[in-house]
Amino acid sequence: MHWLMGIVAGLGVTCLLIVVIVVGSFATILGGGQGGSAPAPERPSLARSFIATAPAPQAPPSPDIAVGNRVIELARGWLGVPYLFGGCSPTGVDCSCLVQNIYGAAGIRLPRVAVDQFNATVPVSDPQPGDLVFFANTYEPGISHVGIYIGEGMQINAPTTGQVVSVAPVFTGYWGNHYAGARRVRV
Repeated sequence: MHWLMGIVAGLGVTCLLIVVIVVGSFATILGGGQGGSAPAPERPSLARSFIATAPAPQAPPSPDIAVGNRVIELARGWLGVPYLFGGCSPTGVDCSCLVQNIYGAAGIRLPRVAVDQFNATVPVSDPQPGDLVFFANTYEPGISHVGIYIGEGMQINAPTTGQVVSVAPVFTGYWGNHYAGARRVRV
């Protein structure tokens, strides 16, 4: 009888470890994490994650993590779609309609044009995954381009004619030269 209880306990521990690994892997995928040879970011220990601390007041609040993850998941589904100025479908899309469609699929209504999306959101100095990143003076003066921040200085956007929806740096290169700020959608 003791050996049977030992086997059951061992199976229970094994199942728990498998669940922890699967949930961790799934969270990494949804959070936009990447595999590869880059060192993994330091994560808090399980014991520390249960210590309650009062967050410092911030304005505006961080986006709901579930909403940010859902937005990024939806955005990844658009990767490879051709850019089409004025386009608003999976056969061709421009930057602001990409953002409008993705947020709409997450249950959040946004205006159609990048400058109107800029005006409908609130500024943030430290963008979080799911926030919008805006660019100015790209093809016209003022706010003229928008992307979805996915973390680690990267965005998903519909760049320009001849290109496809893709992942690109926010703060360096062409986009860095035109960066106008990050803004948060009110949920």
